[in-house]
Amino acid sequence: MSLYTIAENSESDFHIVAHRYGDETIRYAASELQKYLLRSTGAALPYFSDRCPKRGPEICIGDSVRGDEKKSPALASLSEEAFSIAGRGEDIFITGNSSRGVLYGVYYFLELFCGFACFTKDVETIDRLSVLRIDLEEIVREPAFEFRDTYFRFAFDGDFCAKNRSNTSLGDVSVAKGGRMKWFNFHHSFRDLVPPEEYFESHPEYFSESQGARIPDGQLCLTNPEVARVAEATLRRWIRENPECRVFSVAQNDNRKRCTCKNCLALEEKEGSPSGPIIHFVNRLADAIREDHPRILLHTFAYQYSVPAPREAVARDNVIVRLCSIRCRGDRPLRELALEGSEKEKEFMDALFAWRSHASRLYVWDYAVNYRNYLQPYLHLHVLRENVRTFREMGVKGVLEEGNFAYGGGAACDDLKSYVCARLLWDPDTDVDGEIHRFCRAVYGPRAGEKFEAYVRLMMKACENAPLHLYQDTDAEYLTEELLDESERLFSEAMALAENETYRRRVEREYLSIRYLRLARMPLETEGREGLVEEFFRDVKSFGITELKERRSLAVTKQQMLTDPYMKSRMGYSLYYIMQ
Repeated sequence: MSLYTIAENSESDFHIVAHRYGDETIRYAASELQKYLLRSTGAALPYFSDRCPKRGPEICIGDSVRGDEKKSPALASLSEEAFSIAGRGEDIFITGNSSRGVLYGVYYFLELFCGFACFTKDVETIDRLSVLRIDLEEIVREPAFEFRDTYFRFAFDGDFCAKNRSNTSLGDVSVAKGGRMKWFNFHHSFRDLVPPEEYFESHPEYFSESQGARIPDGQLCLTNPEVARVAEATLRRWIRENPECRVFSVAQNDNRKRCTCKNCLALEEKEGSPSGPIIHFVNRLADAIREDHPRILLHTFAYQYSVPAPREAVARDNVIVRLCSIRCRGDRPLRELALEGSEKEKEFMDALFAWRSHASRLYVWDYAVNYRNYLQPYLHLHVLRENVRTFREMGVKGVLEEGNFAYGGGAACDDLKSYVCARLLWDPDTDVDGEIHRFCRAVYGPRAGEKFEAYVRLMMKACENAPLHLYQDTDAEYLTEELLDESERLFSEAMALAENETYRRRVEREYLSIRYLRLARMPLETEGREGLVEEFFRDVKSFGITELKERRSLAVTKQQMLTDPYMKSRMGYSLYYIMQ
Protein backbone atom coordinates (compact mmCIF):
# COMPACT_ATOMS: atom_id res chain seq x y z
CA MET A 1 0.00 0.00 0.00
CA SER A 2 1.28 3.46 -0.92
CA LEU A 3 0.35 6.88 0.39
CA TYR A 4 -0.44 9.61 -2.15
CA THR A 5 -1.16 13.25 -1.36
CA ILE A 6 -3.11 14.36 -4.40
CA ALA A 7 -4.13 17.81 -3.17
CA GLU A 8 -3.65 20.00 -0.11
CA ASN A 9 -4.79 23.56 0.50
CA SER A 10 -6.08 23.83 -3.09
CA GLU A 11 -2.69 22.90 -4.55
CA SER A 12 -1.43 19.73 -6.22
CA ASP A 13 1.79 18.36 -7.70
CA PHE A 14 -0.16 15.78 -9.72
CA HIS A 15 -0.98 15.90 -13.42
CA ILE A 16 -3.73 14.01 -15.27
CA VAL A 17 -2.37 12.30 -18.40
CA ALA A 18 -3.96 10.27 -21.20
CA HIS A 19 -2.45 8.67 -24.29
CA ARG A 20 -2.05 11.08 -27.18
CA TYR A 21 -4.31 8.90 -29.31
CA GLY A 22 -6.78 8.10 -26.55
CA ASP A 23 -10.34 7.83 -27.84
CA GLU A 24 -13.24 10.14 -27.06
CA THR A 25 -14.25 8.23 -23.93
CA ILE A 26 -10.71 8.27 -22.51
CA ARG A 27 -10.43 11.98 -23.08
CA TYR A 28 -13.80 12.56 -21.46
CA ALA A 29 -12.81 10.42 -18.46
CA ALA A 30 -9.67 12.51 -17.93
CA SER A 31 -11.62 15.76 -18.16
CA GLU A 32 -14.25 14.47 -15.71
CA LEU A 33 -11.52 13.60 -13.21
CA GLN A 34 -10.06 17.08 -13.58
CA LYS A 35 -13.47 18.76 -13.16
CA TYR A 36 -14.52 16.89 -10.04
CA LEU A 37 -11.12 17.02 -8.33
CA LEU A 38 -11.28 20.78 -8.75
CA ARG A 39 -14.76 20.87 -7.19
CA SER A 40 -13.69 18.67 -4.32
CA THR A 41 -10.24 20.04 -3.46
CA GLY A 42 -10.03 23.43 -5.15
CA ALA A 43 -6.88 22.19 -6.94
CA ALA A 44 -6.79 22.43 -10.72
CA LEU A 45 -4.70 19.45 -11.81
CA PRO A 46 -3.26 20.06 -15.30
CA TYR A 47 -4.59 17.62 -17.89
CA PHE A 48 -2.60 16.87 -21.04
CA SER A 49 -1.61 14.00 -23.33
CA ASP A 50 1.57 11.99 -23.03
CA ARG A 51 2.93 13.96 -25.97
CA CYS A 52 4.06 16.39 -23.25
CA PRO A 53 7.09 15.45 -21.10
CA LYS A 54 6.54 14.09 -17.61
CA ARG A 55 6.66 16.93 -15.08
CA GLY A 56 5.81 15.21 -11.82
CA PRO A 57 3.52 12.53 -10.34
CA GLU A 58 0.68 11.57 -12.68
CA ILE A 59 -2.79 10.06 -12.64
CA CYS A 60 -2.70 8.07 -15.88
CA ILE A 61 -6.06 7.48 -17.57
CA GLY A 62 -6.28 4.42 -19.83
CA ASP A 63 -3.68 2.07 -21.22
CA SER A 64 -0.32 2.66 -22.82
CA VAL A 65 0.27 6.10 -21.35
CA ARG A 66 3.84 7.08 -22.25
CA GLY A 67 4.17 4.11 -24.59
CA ASP A 68 4.08 1.17 -22.18
CA GLU A 69 1.20 -1.22 -21.58
CA LYS A 70 -0.13 -0.22 -18.17
CA LYS A 71 -3.24 -2.41 -17.96
CA SER A 72 -3.33 -4.36 -14.73
CA PRO A 73 -2.69 -8.12 -15.11
CA ALA A 74 -5.62 -8.59 -12.70
CA LEU A 75 -7.99 -7.54 -15.50
CA ALA A 76 -6.97 -10.33 -17.86
CA SER A 77 -9.72 -12.76 -16.88
CA LEU A 78 -12.44 -10.18 -16.20
CA SER A 79 -15.28 -8.72 -18.23
CA GLU A 80 -15.31 -5.90 -20.75
CA GLU A 81 -16.28 -3.21 -18.23
CA ALA A 82 -13.84 -4.18 -15.48
CA PHE A 83 -11.37 -1.57 -14.25
CA SER A 84 -8.34 -1.22 -11.99
CA ILE A 85 -7.12 1.65 -9.82
CA ALA A 86 -3.51 1.11 -8.77
CA GLY A 87 -0.45 2.97 -7.60
CA ARG A 88 2.98 2.24 -9.04
CA GLY A 89 5.86 4.32 -7.82
CA GLU A 90 4.81 7.96 -7.68
CA ASP A 91 2.00 7.53 -10.23
CA ILE A 92 -1.61 6.33 -10.10
CA PHE A 93 -3.13 4.33 -12.97
CA ILE A 94 -6.82 3.97 -13.82
CA THR A 95 -7.07 1.30 -16.51
CA GLY A 96 -9.80 -0.98 -17.84
CA ASN A 97 -10.75 -3.67 -20.31
CA SER A 98 -12.56 -1.02 -22.37
CA SER A 99 -12.72 2.73 -22.51
CA ARG A 100 -16.10 2.57 -20.79
CA GLY A 101 -14.46 0.57 -18.01
CA VAL A 102 -11.84 3.32 -17.62
CA LEU A 103 -14.58 5.97 -17.30
CA TYR A 104 -16.31 3.81 -14.68
CA GLY A 105 -12.98 3.59 -12.87
CA VAL A 106 -12.70 7.39 -12.76
CA TYR A 107 -16.17 7.75 -11.23
CA TYR A 108 -15.41 4.97 -8.75
CA PHE A 109 -12.19 6.74 -7.76
CA LEU A 110 -14.22 9.91 -7.10
CA GLU A 111 -16.83 7.98 -5.12
CA LEU A 112 -14.26 6.22 -2.99
CA PHE A 113 -11.94 9.10 -2.21
CA CYS A 114 -14.05 12.26 -2.71
CA GLY A 115 -17.53 11.16 -1.66
CA PHE A 116 -18.94 11.68 -5.15
CA ALA A 117 -22.49 10.48 -5.88
CA CYS A 118 -25.01 11.07 -8.66
CA PHE A 119 -28.43 10.47 -7.10
CA THR A 120 -30.67 11.74 -9.91
CA LYS A 121 -30.23 13.49 -13.22
CA ASP A 122 -30.43 16.77 -11.28
CA VAL A 123 -28.74 15.97 -7.95
CA GLU A 124 -25.13 15.02 -7.32
CA THR A 125 -22.80 15.63 -4.40
CA ILE A 126 -19.08 15.62 -3.70
CA ASP A 127 -17.15 16.26 -0.48
CA ARG A 128 -15.20 19.51 -0.07
CA LEU A 129 -11.71 18.46 1.01
CA SER A 130 -8.83 20.59 2.23
CA VAL A 131 -6.57 17.51 1.95
CA LEU A 132 -6.95 14.57 -0.42
CA ARG A 133 -4.51 11.94 0.80
CA ILE A 134 -5.15 8.29 -0.03
CA ASP A 135 -3.72 4.93 0.92
CA LEU A 136 -3.84 2.90 -2.27
CA GLU A 137 -3.38 -0.71 -3.01
CA GLU A 138 -4.82 -2.07 -6.21
CA ILE A 139 -8.61 -1.89 -6.50
CA VAL A 140 -10.20 -4.10 -9.16
CA ARG A 141 -13.93 -4.08 -9.89
CA GLU A 142 -16.27 -5.51 -12.51
CA PRO A 143 -20.08 -5.49 -12.82
CA ALA A 144 -22.21 -8.37 -11.61
CA PHE A 145 -24.08 -8.37 -14.95
CA GLU A 146 -23.03 -7.58 -18.52
CA PHE A 147 -26.31 -5.71 -19.15
CA ARG A 148 -27.74 -3.42 -16.47
CA ASP A 149 -30.91 -1.59 -17.41
CA THR A 150 -32.70 0.69 -14.95
CA TYR A 151 -35.74 1.17 -17.15
CA PHE A 152 -37.23 4.29 -15.56
CA ARG A 153 -37.78 7.47 -17.55
CA PHE A 154 -35.53 9.73 -15.48
CA ALA A 155 -32.78 7.08 -15.38
CA PHE A 156 -32.32 7.36 -19.16
CA ASP A 157 -30.28 10.53 -18.63
CA GLY A 158 -26.79 9.95 -20.04
CA ASP A 159 -24.93 11.47 -17.08
CA PHE A 160 -26.94 9.44 -14.58
CA CYS A 161 -26.20 6.26 -16.57
CA ALA A 162 -22.47 6.85 -16.88
CA LYS A 163 -21.98 7.94 -13.28
CA ASN A 164 -23.93 4.96 -11.92
CA ARG A 165 -22.36 2.52 -14.42
CA SER A 166 -25.61 1.62 -16.19
CA ASN A 167 -25.41 0.55 -19.84
CA THR A 168 -29.15 0.72 -20.50
CA SER A 169 -30.24 0.56 -24.14
CA LEU A 170 -32.55 3.56 -24.02
CA GLY A 171 -30.23 5.80 -22.03
CA ASP A 172 -28.90 8.87 -23.83
CA VAL A 173 -25.32 7.67 -23.34
CA SER A 174 -23.03 9.26 -25.90
CA VAL A 175 -19.78 7.73 -27.12
CA ALA A 176 -17.88 10.16 -24.89
CA LYS A 177 -19.80 8.85 -21.87
CA GLY A 178 -18.92 5.27 -22.70
CA GLY A 179 -21.74 4.32 -25.02
CA ARG A 180 -24.28 1.62 -24.30
CA MET A 181 -25.46 -1.83 -25.27
CA LYS A 182 -27.93 -0.57 -27.88
CA TRP A 183 -30.92 -2.75 -28.80
CA PHE A 184 -33.24 -2.55 -31.79
CA ASN A 185 -36.94 -3.40 -31.41
CA PHE A 186 -36.43 -3.93 -27.73
CA HIS A 187 -39.39 -6.15 -26.94
CA HIS A 188 -42.19 -8.06 -28.74
CA SER A 189 -41.25 -8.22 -32.41
CA PHE A 190 -42.85 -11.13 -34.31
CA ARG A 191 -45.46 -8.73 -35.70
CA ASP A 192 -42.69 -6.47 -37.04
CA LEU A 193 -40.60 -9.31 -38.47
CA VAL A 194 -43.51 -10.67 -40.51
CA PRO A 195 -46.21 -7.95 -40.58
CA PRO A 196 -49.74 -9.38 -40.89
CA GLU A 197 -50.81 -6.21 -42.72
CA GLU A 198 -48.42 -7.20 -45.50
CA TYR A 199 -48.63 -11.00 -45.50
CA PHE A 200 -51.81 -12.32 -43.89
CA GLU A 201 -54.12 -11.95 -46.86
CA SER A 202 -51.75 -13.75 -49.25
CA HIS A 203 -50.10 -16.10 -46.76
CA PRO A 204 -52.33 -16.84 -43.76
CA GLU A 205 -50.21 -19.96 -43.17
CA TYR A 206 -47.42 -17.71 -41.87
CA PHE A 207 -49.46 -16.94 -38.75
CA SER A 208 -50.86 -18.76 -35.73
CA GLU A 209 -53.44 -21.44 -36.17
CA SER A 210 -56.05 -21.20 -33.41
CA GLN A 211 -59.02 -23.58 -33.18
CA GLY A 212 -58.39 -24.70 -36.74
CA ALA A 213 -58.21 -21.23 -38.29
CA ARG A 214 -55.31 -18.89 -39.04
CA ILE A 215 -55.43 -15.56 -37.19
CA PRO A 216 -53.51 -12.31 -37.87
CA ASP A 217 -53.35 -11.08 -34.26
CA GLY A 218 -51.56 -13.96 -32.58
CA GLN A 219 -48.01 -15.25 -33.07
CA LEU A 220 -46.13 -16.68 -36.04
CA CYS A 221 -46.15 -20.25 -37.31
CA LEU A 222 -42.58 -20.95 -36.27
CA THR A 223 -42.21 -24.30 -38.03
CA ASN A 224 -43.03 -22.85 -41.45
CA PRO A 225 -39.68 -22.42 -43.29
CA GLU A 226 -41.06 -19.53 -45.33
CA VAL A 227 -41.68 -17.58 -42.11
CA ALA A 228 -38.00 -17.94 -41.24
CA ARG A 229 -37.04 -16.75 -44.73
CA VAL A 230 -39.18 -13.60 -44.47
CA ALA A 231 -38.04 -12.94 -40.90
CA GLU A 232 -34.39 -13.31 -41.89
CA ALA A 233 -34.79 -10.77 -44.69
CA THR A 234 -36.40 -8.30 -42.27
CA LEU A 235 -33.70 -8.94 -39.67
CA ARG A 236 -30.92 -8.33 -42.17
CA ARG A 237 -32.54 -5.06 -43.18
CA TRP A 238 -32.78 -3.99 -39.53
CA ILE A 239 -29.09 -4.76 -39.03
CA ARG A 240 -28.11 -2.89 -42.17
CA GLU A 241 -30.18 0.19 -41.28
CA ASN A 242 -29.18 0.32 -37.60
CA PRO A 243 -25.40 -0.10 -37.41
CA GLU A 244 -25.28 1.39 -33.90
CA CYS A 245 -27.33 -1.53 -32.52
CA ARG A 246 -25.81 -4.75 -31.27
CA VAL A 247 -28.95 -6.62 -30.11
CA PHE A 248 -32.00 -7.31 -32.29
CA SER A 249 -35.25 -8.69 -30.93
CA VAL A 250 -36.78 -11.88 -32.33
CA ALA A 251 -39.46 -12.27 -29.70
CA GLN A 252 -43.06 -13.38 -29.31
CA ASN A 253 -45.91 -10.88 -29.46
CA ASP A 254 -47.56 -9.77 -26.23
CA ASN A 255 -50.39 -12.30 -26.28
CA ARG A 256 -50.97 -15.99 -25.57
CA LYS A 257 -52.20 -16.99 -29.06
CA ARG A 258 -49.36 -19.31 -30.01
CA CYS A 259 -49.62 -21.48 -33.08
CA THR A 260 -51.37 -24.83 -32.58
CA CYS A 261 -50.86 -26.28 -36.04
CA LYS A 262 -49.81 -29.94 -36.08
CA ASN A 263 -46.12 -29.16 -36.75
CA CYS A 264 -45.81 -26.57 -33.98
CA LEU A 265 -47.65 -28.80 -31.51
CA ALA A 266 -45.44 -31.76 -32.42
CA LEU A 267 -42.30 -29.71 -31.72
CA GLU A 268 -43.81 -28.42 -28.48
CA GLU A 269 -44.51 -31.99 -27.40
CA LYS A 270 -41.00 -33.09 -28.27
CA GLU A 271 -39.47 -30.19 -26.30
CA GLY A 272 -41.95 -30.35 -23.43
CA SER A 273 -42.64 -26.61 -23.62
CA PRO A 274 -44.02 -23.94 -25.98
CA SER A 275 -40.57 -22.35 -25.74
CA GLY A 276 -39.24 -25.18 -27.92
CA PRO A 277 -40.49 -23.84 -31.29
CA ILE A 278 -39.31 -20.35 -30.31
CA ILE A 279 -35.73 -21.45 -29.58
CA HIS A 280 -35.56 -23.54 -32.76
CA PHE A 281 -36.77 -20.55 -34.78
CA VAL A 282 -34.42 -18.02 -33.17
CA ASN A 283 -31.46 -20.43 -33.48
CA ARG A 284 -32.14 -20.73 -37.21
CA LEU A 285 -31.89 -16.95 -37.60
CA ALA A 286 -28.86 -16.76 -35.29
CA ASP A 287 -27.02 -19.30 -37.45
CA ALA A 288 -28.03 -17.49 -40.64
CA ILE A 289 -26.49 -14.15 -39.63
CA ARG A 290 -23.52 -15.33 -37.57
CA GLU A 291 -20.90 -15.32 -40.31
CA ASP A 292 -21.85 -11.91 -41.70
CA HIS A 293 -22.47 -10.30 -38.29
CA PRO A 294 -20.33 -12.02 -35.64
CA ARG A 295 -20.91 -9.29 -33.00
CA ILE A 296 -24.70 -9.21 -33.33
CA LEU A 297 -26.87 -10.83 -30.66
CA LEU A 298 -30.50 -11.87 -31.04
CA HIS A 299 -32.96 -11.55 -28.19
CA THR A 300 -36.05 -13.59 -27.37
CA PHE A 301 -38.40 -13.94 -24.40
CA ALA A 302 -39.27 -16.63 -21.92
CA TYR A 303 -42.58 -14.94 -21.14
CA GLN A 304 -46.12 -16.01 -20.26
CA TYR A 305 -46.66 -19.33 -22.08
CA SER A 306 -42.95 -19.71 -22.98
CA VAL A 307 -41.54 -19.41 -19.44
CA PRO A 308 -40.66 -23.14 -19.02
CA ALA A 309 -37.38 -24.10 -20.69
CA PRO A 310 -37.35 -26.67 -23.53
CA ARG A 311 -36.32 -30.24 -22.89
CA GLU A 312 -33.51 -30.41 -25.47
CA ALA A 313 -33.03 -27.20 -27.46
CA VAL A 314 -30.18 -24.93 -26.35
CA ALA A 315 -30.08 -21.31 -27.44
CA ARG A 316 -27.02 -20.43 -29.54
CA ASP A 317 -24.32 -18.38 -27.85
CA ASN A 318 -25.37 -15.35 -29.91
CA VAL A 319 -28.92 -15.54 -28.51
CA ILE A 320 -30.16 -13.81 -25.37
CA VAL A 321 -33.08 -15.50 -23.61
CA ARG A 322 -34.85 -13.06 -21.30
CA LEU A 323 -36.98 -14.61 -18.57
CA CYS A 324 -39.79 -12.37 -17.26
CA SER A 325 -41.07 -12.27 -13.67
CA ILE A 326 -44.32 -10.46 -14.49
CA ARG A 327 -46.54 -12.91 -12.60
CA CYS A 328 -44.51 -12.79 -9.39
CA ARG A 329 -45.06 -10.95 -6.13
CA GLY A 330 -42.79 -8.22 -4.78
CA ASP A 331 -43.34 -8.34 -1.05
CA ARG A 332 -40.88 -11.15 -0.31
CA PRO A 333 -37.86 -12.61 -2.12
CA LEU A 334 -38.64 -14.91 -5.04
CA ARG A 335 -36.57 -17.75 -3.65
CA GLU A 336 -38.30 -17.56 -0.27
CA LEU A 337 -41.79 -17.63 -1.78
CA ALA A 338 -40.83 -20.48 -4.12
CA LEU A 339 -39.52 -22.61 -1.26
CA GLU A 340 -42.86 -22.13 0.49
CA GLY A 341 -44.62 -23.47 -2.59
CA SER A 342 -46.11 -20.22 -3.89
CA GLU A 343 -47.14 -21.26 -7.40
CA LYS A 344 -46.03 -18.39 -9.60
CA GLU A 345 -42.74 -17.79 -7.82
CA LYS A 346 -41.98 -21.53 -7.88
CA GLU A 347 -42.69 -21.59 -11.62
CA PHE A 348 -40.29 -18.68 -12.12
CA MET A 349 -37.51 -20.13 -9.97
CA ASP A 350 -37.86 -23.55 -11.63
CA ALA A 351 -37.60 -21.84 -15.01
CA LEU A 352 -34.61 -19.78 -13.89
CA PHE A 353 -32.81 -22.94 -12.80
CA ALA A 354 -33.71 -24.85 -15.97
CA TRP A 355 -32.82 -22.09 -18.43
CA ARG A 356 -29.26 -21.97 -17.06
CA SER A 357 -28.44 -25.08 -19.08
CA HIS A 358 -30.38 -23.93 -22.15
CA ALA A 359 -29.08 -20.37 -22.57
CA SER A 360 -25.52 -19.19 -22.06
CA ARG A 361 -26.83 -15.62 -22.16
CA LEU A 362 -29.74 -15.74 -19.74
CA TYR A 363 -31.21 -12.35 -18.85
CA VAL A 364 -34.07 -11.39 -16.52
CA TRP A 365 -36.77 -8.77 -17.10
CA ASP A 366 -37.92 -7.79 -13.60
CA TYR A 367 -40.46 -5.22 -12.41
CA ALA A 368 -40.46 -2.42 -9.85
CA VAL A 369 -43.71 -0.46 -10.18
CA ASN A 370 -47.49 -0.73 -9.95
CA TYR A 371 -48.68 -0.43 -13.55
CA ARG A 372 -52.33 0.03 -12.63
CA ASN A 373 -51.52 2.99 -10.37
CA TYR A 374 -48.09 4.54 -10.92
CA LEU A 375 -48.44 6.76 -7.82
CA GLN A 376 -49.28 3.83 -5.56
CA PRO A 377 -46.13 2.99 -3.54
CA TYR A 378 -44.27 -0.14 -4.67
CA LEU A 379 -41.28 0.02 -2.35
CA HIS A 380 -39.59 -3.38 -2.15
CA LEU A 381 -35.94 -2.35 -2.09
CA HIS A 382 -34.76 -4.96 0.41
CA VAL A 383 -36.62 -7.64 -1.52
CA LEU A 384 -35.10 -6.33 -4.75
CA ARG A 385 -31.61 -6.71 -3.29
CA GLU A 386 -32.25 -10.36 -2.41
CA ASN A 387 -33.70 -11.08 -5.85
CA VAL A 388 -30.77 -9.48 -7.64
CA ARG A 389 -28.39 -11.54 -5.51
CA THR A 390 -30.31 -14.64 -6.56
CA PHE A 391 -30.00 -13.68 -10.23
CA ARG A 392 -26.24 -13.31 -9.81
CA GLU A 393 -25.97 -16.64 -8.03
CA MET A 394 -27.95 -18.37 -10.77
CA GLY A 395 -25.60 -17.13 -13.48
CA VAL A 396 -27.88 -14.51 -15.03
CA LYS A 397 -25.91 -12.27 -17.40
CA GLY A 398 -28.23 -9.27 -17.69
CA VAL A 399 -31.04 -7.67 -15.71
CA LEU A 400 -33.65 -5.05 -16.59
CA GLU A 401 -35.66 -3.47 -13.78
CA GLU A 402 -38.73 -1.86 -15.32
CA GLY A 403 -40.42 1.11 -13.67
CA ASN A 404 -42.48 3.94 -15.13
CA PHE A 405 -40.95 4.62 -18.55
CA ALA A 406 -43.71 7.01 -19.69
CA TYR A 407 -42.48 10.37 -20.94
CA GLY A 408 -43.26 12.32 -17.75
CA GLY A 409 -42.05 9.67 -15.30
CA GLY A 410 -43.00 10.48 -11.75
CA ALA A 411 -44.23 7.21 -10.21
CA ALA A 412 -44.02 6.79 -6.45
CA CYS A 413 -40.38 7.21 -5.33
CA ASP A 414 -39.18 6.76 -8.94
CA ASP A 415 -35.93 8.63 -8.37
CA LEU A 416 -35.02 6.63 -5.27
CA LYS A 417 -35.83 3.32 -6.93
CA SER A 418 -33.89 4.26 -10.07
CA TYR A 419 -30.81 5.07 -8.02
CA VAL A 420 -30.95 1.97 -5.83
CA CYS A 421 -31.66 -0.28 -8.83
CA ALA A 422 -28.65 1.10 -10.70
CA ARG A 423 -26.39 0.54 -7.71
CA LEU A 424 -27.64 -3.00 -7.15
CA LEU A 425 -27.24 -4.05 -10.78
CA TRP A 426 -23.58 -3.11 -10.62
CA ASP A 427 -23.07 -4.60 -7.14
CA PRO A 428 -25.84 -6.75 -5.59
CA ASP A 429 -24.11 -6.44 -2.20
CA THR A 430 -24.74 -2.68 -2.11
CA ASP A 431 -25.79 -1.36 1.32
CA VAL A 432 -29.40 -0.47 0.47
CA ASP A 433 -30.14 1.16 3.83
CA GLY A 434 -27.05 3.32 3.54
CA GLU A 435 -27.95 4.39 0.01
CA ILE A 436 -31.51 5.28 1.07
CA HIS A 437 -30.13 7.45 3.86
CA ARG A 438 -27.66 9.26 1.60
CA PHE A 439 -30.25 9.74 -1.14
CA CYS A 440 -32.92 11.25 1.11
CA ARG A 441 -30.52 13.77 2.67
CA ALA A 442 -29.06 14.82 -0.68
CA VAL A 443 -32.30 15.07 -2.67
CA TYR A 444 -34.66 16.51 -0.05
CA GLY A 445 -32.24 18.32 2.25
CA PRO A 446 -31.03 17.37 5.77
CA ARG A 447 -34.20 18.22 7.67
CA ALA A 448 -36.95 17.34 5.18
CA GLY A 449 -34.86 14.33 4.11
CA GLU A 450 -35.04 12.89 7.63
CA LYS A 451 -38.83 12.90 7.51
CA PHE A 452 -38.95 11.63 3.95
CA GLU A 453 -36.63 8.76 4.88
CA ALA A 454 -38.99 7.90 7.74
CA TYR A 455 -41.84 7.77 5.21
CA VAL A 456 -39.81 5.54 2.86
CA ARG A 457 -39.03 3.08 5.63
CA LEU A 458 -42.64 3.10 6.85
CA MET A 459 -43.88 2.30 3.34
CA MET A 460 -41.19 -0.31 2.73
CA LYS A 461 -42.28 -2.17 5.85
CA ALA A 462 -45.91 -1.98 4.75
CA CYS A 463 -45.05 -3.30 1.27
CA GLU A 464 -43.14 -6.23 2.75
CA ASN A 465 -45.89 -7.24 5.19
CA ALA A 466 -48.71 -7.95 2.73
CA PRO A 467 -49.02 -9.31 -0.83
CA LEU A 468 -47.56 -6.84 -3.32
CA HIS A 469 -48.40 -7.14 -7.01
CA LEU A 470 -47.76 -5.18 -10.19
CA TYR A 471 -51.45 -4.58 -10.87
CA GLN A 472 -52.95 -3.81 -7.47
CA ASP A 473 -55.86 -1.48 -6.89
CA THR A 474 -56.00 1.38 -4.41
CA ASP A 475 -57.79 -0.77 -1.83
CA ALA A 476 -54.78 -3.10 -1.53
CA GLU A 477 -54.41 -4.83 1.83
CA TYR A 478 -51.22 -3.05 2.82
CA LEU A 479 -52.71 0.44 2.37
CA THR A 480 -54.37 0.81 5.77
CA GLU A 481 -55.88 4.07 6.95
CA GLU A 482 -53.32 4.13 9.77
CA LEU A 483 -50.52 3.92 7.19
CA LEU A 484 -51.95 6.81 5.19
CA ASP A 485 -52.48 8.89 8.34
CA GLU A 486 -48.86 8.43 9.41
CA SER A 487 -47.67 9.17 5.86
CA GLU A 488 -49.70 12.40 5.87
CA ARG A 489 -48.06 13.46 9.12
CA LEU A 490 -44.54 12.78 7.84
CA PHE A 491 -45.13 14.65 4.60
CA SER A 492 -46.59 17.60 6.47
CA GLU A 493 -43.48 17.78 8.65
CA ALA A 494 -41.14 17.31 5.67
CA MET A 495 -42.71 20.18 3.75
CA ALA A 496 -42.56 22.43 6.80
CA LEU A 497 -38.87 21.60 7.35
CA ALA A 498 -37.71 21.97 3.72
CA GLU A 499 -34.85 24.49 3.65
CA ASN A 500 -35.69 25.90 0.23
CA GLU A 501 -38.27 25.78 -2.53
CA THR A 502 -36.36 23.15 -4.54
CA TYR A 503 -36.44 20.67 -1.66
CA ARG A 504 -40.07 21.49 -0.95
CA ARG A 505 -41.14 20.87 -4.55
CA ARG A 506 -39.42 17.50 -4.55
CA VAL A 507 -41.30 16.54 -1.39
CA GLU A 508 -44.56 17.80 -2.88
CA ARG A 509 -44.10 15.63 -5.94
CA GLU A 510 -43.81 12.53 -3.77
CA TYR A 511 -46.78 13.68 -1.67
CA LEU A 512 -48.89 13.22 -4.81
CA SER A 513 -48.88 9.49 -3.96
CA ILE A 514 -50.78 9.97 -0.73
CA ARG A 515 -53.13 12.54 -2.26
CA TYR A 516 -53.86 10.12 -5.10
CA LEU A 517 -54.69 7.27 -2.72
CA ARG A 518 -56.88 9.49 -0.54
CA LEU A 519 -58.91 10.69 -3.54
CA ALA A 520 -59.23 7.22 -5.08
CA ARG A 521 -60.52 5.84 -1.77
CA MET A 522 -62.81 8.79 -0.97
CA PRO A 523 -66.56 8.11 -1.48
CA LEU A 524 -67.74 9.64 -4.74
CA GLU A 525 -70.52 11.58 -3.03
CA THR A 526 -68.14 13.39 -0.64
CA GLU A 527 -68.81 17.12 -0.66
CA GLY A 528 -66.05 19.09 -2.39
CA ARG A 529 -64.44 16.00 -3.88
CA GLU A 530 -64.65 17.24 -7.46
CA GLY A 531 -62.74 20.39 -6.56
CA LEU A 532 -60.06 18.32 -4.87
CA VAL A 533 -59.72 16.17 -7.98
CA GLU A 534 -59.36 19.28 -10.17
CA GLU A 535 -56.67 20.68 -7.88
CA PHE A 536 -54.84 17.35 -7.80
CA PHE A 537 -54.65 17.07 -11.58
CA ARG A 538 -53.46 20.68 -11.90
CA ASP A 539 -50.61 19.78 -9.57
CA VAL A 540 -49.87 16.55 -11.44
CA LYS A 541 -49.48 18.52 -14.67
CA SER A 542 -47.31 21.13 -12.94
CA PHE A 543 -44.75 18.37 -12.32
CA GLY A 544 -44.76 17.28 -15.96
CA ILE A 545 -46.27 13.88 -15.18
CA THR A 546 -48.05 12.45 -18.22
CA GLU A 547 -49.54 9.15 -17.00
CA LEU A 548 -50.89 7.87 -13.69
CA LYS A 549 -51.88 4.51 -15.14
CA GLU A 550 -49.87 2.56 -17.68
CA ARG A 551 -50.66 3.73 -21.23
CA ARG A 552 -53.71 5.79 -20.15
CA SER A 553 -54.00 9.54 -20.70
CA LEU A 554 -54.42 11.92 -17.77
CA ALA A 555 -57.87 12.91 -19.08
CA VAL A 556 -59.06 9.31 -18.92
CA THR A 557 -57.61 8.82 -15.44
CA LYS A 558 -59.21 12.02 -14.20
CA GLN A 559 -62.62 10.87 -15.47
CA GLN A 560 -62.11 7.53 -13.77
CA MET A 561 -61.27 9.20 -10.47
CA LEU A 562 -64.52 11.16 -10.69
CA THR A 563 -66.73 8.15 -11.47
CA ASP A 564 -65.08 4.85 -10.47
CA PRO A 565 -64.67 3.88 -6.78
CA TYR A 566 -61.09 2.78 -6.13
CA MET A 567 -60.44 3.29 -9.87
CA LYS A 568 -60.62 -0.42 -10.60
CA SER A 569 -61.79 -0.45 -14.21
CA ARG A 570 -59.52 -0.35 -17.28
CA MET A 571 -61.13 2.72 -18.82
CA GLY A 572 -59.99 4.31 -22.06
CA TYR A 573 -57.88 3.18 -24.98
CA SER A 574 -54.28 2.02 -24.62
CA LEU A 575 -51.53 4.43 -25.66
CA TYR A 576 -49.48 1.78 -27.40
CA TYR A 577 -46.29 3.71 -27.85
CA ILE A 578 -43.21 1.67 -28.70
CA MET A 579 -40.66 0.64 -26.11
CA GLN A 580 -37.23 1.09 -27.65
